[in-house]
Amino acid sequence: MRHSALKVEYNNLTTRLISEVEISDSLNKSKNINAKALWDTGAMMTAITPEAAKYLNLVSYDRRKVKGIKDEITLTGIARVCIKLPDIQEIICDVLICSLVKDIDLLIGMDIIQLGDFSISNGGKKTLFTFVIPPFKNKTDLFEKAVEINKSLI
Repeated sequence: MRHSALKVEYNNLTTRLISEVEISDSLNKSKNINAKALWDTGAMMTAITPEAAKYLNLVSYDRRKVKGIKDEITLTGIARVCIKLPDIQEIICDVLICSLVKDIDLLIGMDIIQLGDFSISNGGKKTLFTFVIPPFKNKTDLFEKAVEINKSLI
């Protein structure tokens, strides 16, 4: 089975994991937008800004109550998009249409992250994050790796 992978490296430690993506309507891919995506393991579902949704002429097919960071509950639209990550196949998914943090067009939530393996490393005072679809059969276990290294120090 072929794996598609994304790799983003930072020259320092970062608190925000951001990648470039291409977004289009899942049915009409003739119009797309290059966007900045924030990866958020605390978000259950992927979300797009109202401005990006308007540019793509997305049509909301449903509405859902969403609880935000400050426990504010809002009713927001849901649309279907096609997301193209660098070096990864297209992902068709539903997105919430809602306001996001400044300079971010798309928030990638656990609905996408759970489709593959996601890794963050901070060695050498630099952040590296990778994502691969589909997930590997053998899971990455950092706990076991630490135990093995610690055994060799005794």
